[in-house]
Amino acid sequence: MIRSQVGDSVGEVIRRTKGARFIGYYLRFYEHGRRRQMASHQPTAADARRMLKEIEARIARGQAGIPERTRLTYPTVSALIERFLTDYSRPKIKDLARYRITAKSLLRHVMHRIGTRNVQDVTARDVVTLRNGLCKTHANGTVKNILAMLSVMFSWAQAQGLAPHNPCRGIERPHAESTLDFLSASEVDTLLCGARQRAETPHGLRLYVALCLVLHTGIRKGELLGLRQQDIDLKTNRLTIARSYSGPTKSGRTRHLRIPSVLIPILTAWLEHSAHSTEDLLFPIGHTHTKVASSDAMLGLPALMKEVGLRTVSHPWHLLRHTYASHYIMSGGNLLALSKILGHSDIKITMIYSHLSPDFLAEELERTLFTLPKKG
Repeated sequence: MIRSQVGDSVGEVIRRTKGARFIGYYLRFYEHGRRRQMASHQPTAADARRMLKEIEARIARGQAGIPERTRLTYPTVSALIERFLTDYSRPKIKDLARYRITAKSLLRHVMHRIGTRNVQDVTARDVVTLRNGLCKTHANGTVKNILAMLSVMFSWAQAQGLAPHNPCRGIERPHAESTLDFLSASEVDTLLCGARQRAETPHGLRLYVALCLVLHTGIRKGELLGLRQQDIDLKTNRLTIARSYSGPTKSGRTRHLRIPSVLIPILTAWLEHSAHSTEDLLFPIGHTHTKVASSDAMLGLPALMKEVGLRTVSHPWHLLRHTYASHYIMSGGNLLALSKILGHSDIKITMIYSHLSPDFLAEELERTLFTLPKKG
């Protein structure tokens, strides 16, 4: 509750909510000895406070307290996007800086089309037009992500009093098929052979060891770059994944894996080679604060894939994670075990690999058998 005083009159600005939902700012003031209360319809507390002072000033001059209603003004979509990228946050976001980079990348498509429009003028029909236009030039998955981010922004703006409604609510989003790309066994052989031939240099050897580790454990790139000397225990063959580079893992939990026997001699030699790296990192990339999304953090993988004739992909290290998981399942691996190995927070995420299991449904269909009557 915010109090404002003009002369001898004391009024209040009340922030009203219903449950966790913000309703709006209400004004409470006295006019000729009678208490009055009204909705301000103002987007911010500061605007509501200014309106209250104007009302009380009119009362002090002997005029009617409530001024003529003027149309509310909200920011443009471009201004709202700028404020959203600066102010929006929630506890579930682990890397806020990276989230804002992603949000900015998605919302720039909106900026080009409706950025100059005032927020209160954007309707559901405008969002449908935006969606249909984007579908002509972008993949369905991209359009789906753009609309999802736009809806998050409008919901937040409505709660902050910066928008009267969320025009994205109820709008159907395009269906996006989940695609699963991975390297074949022959492509993996090509990649590893190419890396091994370049392992004579320190950078080449670093890439070769990193490739071997990811292809045999499926760890994420950030987790790979976050590994320290202390996370490798060759006495117990235990690999501890406690960080994603300098922050927590994606699930927020530490997990422990048994190091595959084929990696023991490779990691033993590499531990001796990288014993004096910065922060005792297993795969140092030059600077302590180098971002995971930087070219240095790619460790030279895109260039290697191009040199050996493999296809160009947007996220090569994540392709290797998919490659490990896909070949694990095709070899008869268990989905629940894979979920634990990959560090998924929900087994539903792991289910994208289920169709690769040759016996996944066949075995399940044998679980329910009824006794059939004998012919006779």
